[in-house]
Amino acid sequence: MDPRDRVVIITGASSGIGAATARCFAAAGARLVLAARSQEALTQVAADLPQALAVPTDVSDPEACMRLVERAVATYGQVDILINNAGIGLTGPVTRLARADLERVLAVDLLGPIWLTQAVVPIMRAGGRGQIINVSSVLAVQPLPFLGGYAAAKAALEQISNALRIELHGSGIAVTVVRPGTTRTDFNQRRLGRGRERRRIAPPGVPPEVVARTILRAARTEPRLAYVSWSDRLALWIGRLFPGLIDAILARAFVWEEQAYH
Repeated sequence: MDPRDRVVIITGASSGIGAATARCFAAAGARLVLAARSQEALTQVAADLPQALAVPTDVSDPEACMRLVERAVATYGQVDILINNAGIGLTGPVTRLARADLERVLAVDLLGPIWLTQAVVPIMRAGGRGQIINVSSVLAVQPLPFLGGYAAAKAALEQISNALRIELHGSGIAVTVVRPGTTRTDFNQRRLGRGRERRRIAPPGVPPEVVARTILRAARTEPRLAYVSWSDRLALWIGRLFPGLIDAILARAFVWEEQAYH
């Protein structure tokens, strides 16, 4: 779907991948509805873009998700593309994950996209056209040590996406999963959890603008699955071929460092 003059909701739009995606879609001529919890940062991003509406939203709240979609329809009359990008990271050994942290991550990374999907699908059905883009992670397929809670949320999001695609078959609504790898944002500095993993091997990652361009391309071509880089795809392919070897390498590559809660 050509984003020009289309109404696009982007969550997690106040920074990182979300803000880069907002700029990318604005340049493509989209009419934007930007959502995030941080009102000040979100308003600043929207102020720099044409046809951008800022709607502070906590996507873990189903009623807030419904209000976001209602605001988009009240302003622009429709919703063409939903980009579920909002997310919270979580670090820690699986055996010591705090219940509150895990519930918060699942509420934002998994349930938020579900609530927003439920809100936009009737509107898209009525228009006979639409797209839902769920931003996942390569960790959904190849988890890393001490990131199991976050990986579980993303893996569940992908399975929800796959089921949704089948359910919407023939409706004119496309469902796309985008799988970024390591991205150079401050996302990791804001993760929940007691401590952090230290990596003996650390990939350099890509700028958020590269991910944003992948999301824009996915909007135009409507694939089932989109990778950001060939190296992400290659790493997952090697992991499937040699799972035991990869497990052993990763077990030696990561060290856990206990810290106080952020």
